[in-house]
Amino acid sequence: RHLTDAQVVAPTAAGAGGQGASGDGFVGGETSISQASDTTVDTADEEETAADRTTVLLVEDNADIRSYVTRHLAGRFRVVVAVNGREGLELARATLPDLIISDVMMPEMDGFALCREIKSNPETDFIPVILLTAKADQSDKLEGLGQRADDYLTKPFDTAELLARVTNLINSRKLLRDRFAEEAASRIGGPARLHVTPVEVDSADTVFLENVRNAVEVGIPDESFTVDALAEGVGLSRSQLHRRLKAIAGKSASEVIREMRLERGSQLLAARAGTVSEIAYAVGFKSVSHFSKAFLEHYGQRPSAILAGAGQA
Repeated sequence: RHLTDAQVVAPTAAGAGGQGASGDGFVGGETSISQASDTTVDTADEEETAADRTTVLLVEDNADIRSYVTRHLAGRFRVVVAVNGREGLELARATLPDLIISDVMMPEMDGFALCREIKSNPETDFIPVILLTAKADQSDKLEGLGQRADDYLTKPFDTAELLARVTNLINSRKLLRDRFAEEAASRIGGPARLHVTPVEVDSADTVFLENVRNAVEVGIPDESFTVDALAEGVGLSRSQLHRRLKAIAGKSASEVIREMRLERGSQLLAARAGTVSEIAYAVGFKSVSHFSKAFLEHYGQRPSAILAGAGQA
């Protein structure tokens, strides 16, 4: 499913609409939609960065609350919005957000049902869910937690508290990712040996490609590993690295990094070294949806298919 402009709000450079993190009331109407960037993205690695932003799916039928929450989240995250539980479920499956914030009382599908669907599907069960509700009864809170909601917030809420809870849940997933990356490497006997497409090269170019491969292998688990870091690792400027890789391997530096991340991911999936989300983070992707999309484009099938096939072998 393709997202419309009205469903996506990109992070803004100045933060959440120039407002503080708390203390203001609801605002009427929808937030104006920011473009992902005011300038043209003209490099592949910048496009990768844009696609790999931390994404929050907000499911809320009240336009004022939707605008209010979106305005505060958009300063830090890429925000995808849905107006009811049914649409939220479709977007969750299509975008695989890093976290979901959902109202409880909504038409077509309420927040409890949405949370139950998210947590019962292995494709989405790893996504943290925060439920928002005007119901303050303990029984309602227990019902939400019984649907495996990760957190529960009662309206009216302070935006600073909401942002803190969102940030804590996302950071906890990153800590798990880092721990998994270390364990996954040990399970498969250390760093995997990945290879670019064989080509006829002279000895100097062979040494260069080996240096590139070694540098990328070290950087694979690090989500902040970029073309600049690779260039520094092999002792070249960014432009020199780009020209030399293009001449020898026919690929840009960002393509080499992405393909080696995906190849490591494929190895870990085949070895059943973790879930799709764990492996996505272990190979340096910030967003599971970006990993899944890139994997599908590169291999012609989703990561979950590789994982399922390995389980039947």
